[in-house]
Amino acid sequence: MSTMKMARRWSSFGTSIFTEMTQLAQQHQAVNLAQGFPDFPGPSEVLEQVAHETLHCHNQYAPAIGEAALRQAVSTLVHDKTGIQYCPNDEVTITTGATEAIYSVVNAFVNPGDRVIVFEPCYDSYAQAIANAGGILVPVRLHSPETPVGLAARGWSIDWSEFAAAVAGGFKLMILNSPHNPTGKIFSRSELEKLCESVRENDAVLMCDEVYEYLVYQNPEQVLSPVQLPGMRDYVVRISSCAKTFGFTGFKVGWVTASAELTRAVRLVHQAVVFCTNPATQRGLATMMSDFSWTKAYLSSLPEVYASKQEFLAENLVRAGFAVQRAQGSYFLMASYESHVQGGAMRDVDFAKLLIQEARVAAIPPSVFYYGSEAPKRLNWLRFAFCKTDLTLEKAAERLLNWTQSNGPRV
Repeated sequence: MSTMKMARRWSSFGTSIFTEMTQLAQQHQAVNLAQGFPDFPGPSEVLEQVAHETLHCHNQYAPAIGEAALRQAVSTLVHDKTGIQYCPNDEVTITTGATEAIYSVVNAFVNPGDRVIVFEPCYDSYAQAIANAGGILVPVRLHSPETPVGLAARGWSIDWSEFAAAVAGGFKLMILNSPHNPTGKIFSRSELEKLCESVRENDAVLMCDEVYEYLVYQNPEQVLSPVQLPGMRDYVVRISSCAKTFGFTGFKVGWVTASAELTRAVRLVHQAVVFCTNPATQRGLATMMSDFSWTKAYLSSLPEVYASKQEFLAENLVRAGFAVQRAQGSYFLMASYESHVQGGAMRDVDFAKLLIQEARVAAIPPSVFYYGSEAPKRLNWLRFAFCKTDLTLEKAAERLLNWTQSNGPRV
């Protein structure tokens, strides 16, 4: 029997780091702060409506572009968040999660050989979608907080001379994730203005992955979506989902909002990939999202809930000898293990595995989020997810403190 030959565009991708770290965590019965999913249920009101629709809705193919009631509810929600009105019929598309939305958007606009600007470290789905489209991933580095660029900006930041060099060759698509996974960074208005200017100059498309839009901890009224900036409505494709908005990562219901012209392209790919998304889940979500007073009350409660979880984990990581860069948004924080190696060299992947084996706490090494370039040689950081119950976080804190007290620095 001949050996199957994998397509070259997939040959550089291996098993997901999330799968690898989760399996290792299970093996060592570690507290899993690696994977970004809440280990507590989302709102029961949504579950009850989805259960009702599962029993009583048509349960056949949904409209390819999404159930009408959910498209209307998404339009209302996005208008409330951004001030931009999207037509439910022509400018809102329901997808099978944000991951499918990312794949559909990238493949809608990228031809083989087209350049795509991506900010690294970056979510793995971007690189996979670009590879499938035959595009060229052009990385722009977010420099870590202890570097000269990061120190000047007091956090993960762009070197604008590097950005200028990256875009000098032109580009078809720019991918922006804000709040950002894995760093927790929120791009400021001045940063967004520079990025948007470059998008317009290149007549490119700006894909904005904003799934963490309601998980913002500092001055939420100052946080902007690029679509809110003057002249950007026709350039921006905006992605969000119920996974982060309502805490149901397993529902796999996302949405794309964009101008009618851009939407037509995205829908062509969407219908070819999945055609449609589960109707009962869509309709259950639509019922609750259409109760806008309930939706607003629920979403407004999220920052306080998650901020307290972040603060607890951050304080205990500091007590355990880590230096913490608190997230401006998302439900991830970055922690440096520099003091644990005291100037020595230990790859973040190796330190993450050691932490699972010895402390029995799992985190993600950010070097795996570099796809268009090599990760920095010295990247002594780990990503911790704080979207967990208080009990889970308390157990992780106890293990980290015990481990630190029992182990000296790794030099």
